[in-house]
Amino acid sequence: MIIEQQEGKLNFVLGVFTPFAKALTGGIVAMHKLANAIANRGHNVYIFCPPEFPHENIKVIPSNLTNEEGFVQNYSWEGFSFPLHTTISIYPQITRGNPFNTLHVSRWILYDTEKDIEDGYRENDVYFNYGNFKTFRKQEHRELTVFNYYFDKLYKTNFGDRKTFCHIIHKHTPPNGLEIFEKLGSEDLTSWKTRGAYDYLRQKMNEYKYFLTYDQKSFYTLAAGLCGTQSIILNPGPSYEFAGNAFSDSEDYKNVMTPTEYRLQNRIQAFGVAYGWEDLSWAEKTINFVPDYLKELDKIDNKSVDKFIKYWENKVYGKL
Repeated sequence: MIIEQQEGKLNFVLGVFTPFAKALTGGIVAMHKLANAIANRGHNVYIFCPPEFPHENIKVIPSNLTNEEGFVQNYSWEGFSFPLHTTISIYPQITRGNPFNTLHVSRWILYDTEKDIEDGYRENDVYFNYGNFKTFRKQEHRELTVFNYYFDKLYKTNFGDRKTFCHIIHKHTPPNGLEIFEKLGSEDLTSWKTRGAYDYLRQKMNEYKYFLTYDQKSFYTLAAGLCGTQSIILNPGPSYEFAGNAFSDSEDYKNVMTPTEYRLQNRIQAFGVAYGWEDLSWAEKTINFVPDYLKELDKIDNKSVDKFIKYWENKVYGKL
């Protein structure tokens, strides 16, 4: 494939190889949403699988899965050439090296980096952070957030009585973390993706008053809030002791943020979310703010895409 130069257009090559049918994860959703957001702003976008949000400015470079080891997937793709100075690659933080060999590289930090992978980044790669995820290098982080809030799929339908607890087993669940779910009689919704996806998730979330999770930066708290369900973050600290876990001597316990610190660092979880059991009154008082608040965040996200594109326009055309 030949990527040709078009006057006034930049070329963005996104390292996304997976459609939703193969992996419906937050990172995959974000990459597909970003592809569409850039295309909507008039620039050319190239990805390696059919786009989930099609646009005439999005083109597909054919690719194949070569091998898979656990969560690691390796791909090969059809060779392509591109204008060196007007082509920018966008890699999620898990991508090693610069496989597309572009001059300009964006590292999109969708989660905390791994040191051995980040050691392979180039010195002049530009970091864009999806939130406040951590990296090992002391490097400037620019903001880039493209969230699919699923306003059309997730919303409150139950304005009456609800059952008590539900949960989804996700990141950061400790070895004995399932004990609290069992003690509370919480319903496991982990298999929601294969049981009706978002329609099922909306239906089940609307049955419950509380959603439990150990993940402090989860899409699921957002989904719960839109459905009128209060989330409880089971953070490493006093809340763990509720499940009979003694972490009081650990570094995790000593470094626990206060609820206010947590909300300042995780703006998407500002309302309808309790940071530990002791914070439950906040979730109850603010749960009804969630839909309008997230709509305002959506506007802020769009501004971050505008700034991302402006950065590269300035960089490519010599204004930086």
